[in-house]
Amino acid sequence: MVLNILNYNYFITMLGIVWYFASILIIYATIKYSVKYKCIQFNIKKIYNALKSKSKNNISPISSLCISLAAKIGVGSLSGVALAIYYGGIGTIFWLIIISLLVSINAFVECILGIKYREKINNIFVGGPSFYIKKCLNNNILSKLYGLLIIVTYSILFLSIQANTIVSTGSYFNINKTYITIILSFITLLIILKELKGISKVNTYLVPIMLLIYFSLGLYVFVININIIPNIFLTVIKEAFNLRSIISVFLIGMQRAIFITESSIGTSAISSSTCDNDSKKQGMLEVFGIYITIFIVCFTTFLIIVTSNYNQISFSHINGIEIVIYAFKYHFGVSGGNILSIITILFAFSTIISSYFFGESNLLLFSRNKIINTIFKIVFILVIIISSYIKSNILWNLTDYFVAILAIINVYAILKINK
Repeated sequence: MVLNILNYNYFITMLGIVWYFASILIIYATIKYSVKYKCIQFNIKKIYNALKSKSKNNISPISSLCISLAAKIGVGSLSGVALAIYYGGIGTIFWLIIISLLVSINAFVECILGIKYREKINNIFVGGPSFYIKKCLNNNILSKLYGLLIIVTYSILFLSIQANTIVSTGSYFNINKTYITIILSFITLLIILKELKGISKVNTYLVPIMLLIYFSLGLYVFVININIIPNIFLTVIKEAFNLRSIISVFLIGMQRAIFITESSIGTSAISSSTCDNDSKKQGMLEVFGIYITIFIVCFTTFLIIVTSNYNQISFSHINGIEIVIYAFKYHFGVSGGNILSIITILFAFSTIISSYFFGESNLLLFSRNKIINTIFKIVFILVIIISSYIKSNILWNLTDYFVAILAIINVYAILKINK
């Protein structure tokens, strides 16, 4: 009963207000830092140089990027794009791409601050907004509030969405929900017991494989539908600038862009802080990560959906992944469902272990006791189990709300620090 409150109109209204405020702050920071750093987020040469950079510690620049990418290219890149199209129309993809590219400058700034003000704990670098808020703004309360919200948002809510989507995908193919939950919990536990090195190692191998498979599928769909692609692009532009709906389409695009790329939220700074690399080069790697997320994952998802007849069917208790499953089966037949099932599990799983890392890093603000750390691991696994049985729309509403608050706190901090 309590959770159903989150679907009432007044909660949705409050969610809209929070996102309006977050959007204004994000747009202001984007303009300010784009001017200050001369639109460095579009400098391909600097991105290329960053890709060749090397770390001085065991966590390589590419490994830290893969941790960040794993969080970005979770089911949000699948379900999130599907939900944006479902609720806002295909014009939302235009704003999603444009906003993602522009706001990537905020991820660049976050990374510089994250590396500059990080700490070394148990031989591992740890950083992020919680740390630079504490050191630069000398605001312990805001620092801990951000840390607590990261734990709640990523190690509970984001985690819940990923776990729920894996279970939903399996249930769609008549696989028992309990079996999926047990297997997912067991494998996750094995990896998080190996801490950061184990997480980075898994994601370093997993992420490139996922991207290659998904891009290949998207390329195939693009080629076989080449005749209708120009009309789709024209419709995208037309709907993106439709005067009657431009505000709602823009806001949905903004919301999904921040949710999917995580730029302005501060998580890029958390993952980048683990690597002993030049801060600006690591920042450019994070920008590159956003390019990958948008052009390989999100745009591929968009093409696969809009080249199907997805708008002729309806769904109840929509998670978003149902639309993607339908589109895959439309293009690839029965085997399409199996292909997407594997992809979804890989995407969601990589995000789950990154969500653990974000939560554990911020837990250090409150306690460095090993017993507390063990309890956190147990709670993390329990959340996976519980979330498998919760309605997905509740999870999306809550997560959207907390993501907006995290963005507000982080953007406020970087504006205050980096004047």
